[in-house]
Amino acid sequence: MEPTTPAAIDPPANVLLVHSRHDEPDACEALCHDDGGTAHLTVTFDDEVPAYPDEETVDRKLGLLTVGNVLTDDSAESVPDFTEPVVSDTVTDPTDLSEIGVAVSRFCKHWAENDEEITVCFDSLDALLRHASPKDVFQFTHVLTNRLSSVDAYAHCHFDPNRHEDRVVSTFGTIFDSVVVADDADDSLPEATDDEVASLLAEWEDESAVDLTPDPDSVTEATDEEIAQMLGK
Repeated sequence: MEPTTPAAIDPPANVLLVHSRHDEPDACEALCHDDGGTAHLTVTFDDEVPAYPDEETVDRKLGLLTVGNVLTDDSAESVPDFTEPVVSDTVTDPTDLSEIGVAVSRFCKHWAENDEEITVCFDSLDALLRHASPKDVFQFTHVLTNRLSSVDAYAHCHFDPNRHEDRVVSTFGTIFDSVVVADDADDSLPEATDDEVASLLAEWEDESAVDLTPDPDSVTEATDEEIAQMLGK
């Protein structure tokens, strides 16, 4: 897939944002805000709870999902209150792909039921790859993008290509509607031949009971329970 720019993408869409991990690229800001969505979810991997914004300055519903060994109080274990303008949630185990998928799906469900226009920033796939195999993360990403498509979200996932084989990066690119390469990265997506991508997909499919072939014509809305089942929970 040839890289494009945020301005050239027609939302809703799932976008792979390729860049090195030095700084947050300008393309992230464009993908988060250019569509003017009414509800925005940020998924981050960290050792601390992210800064909680002043609710009076928030101009749309905001979701904060933090994954990892976060510092939380007892209230963090309660069900998120989606009536609030800022909603926070945590998944303490970054290896639990099923729970991460269910948590994202929970935001999708509540916001879609209230006709919100959803944008998502998932930062990042390479963080997931530090905790799970490429095959498992690919499977998770395939299920996740289908879920986001089902609610017409404008979503992007960050991906640092520097620590991965070209064929791994190219294979992840097949899941997404568009690929954006940020200014701090090379001006092209790492290239692998069609045969190399097909070979890697075949290896992963042989190891999984889930159909890993992206098919935009077969997107359906999945329940939290179905997502957990698809991710092997």
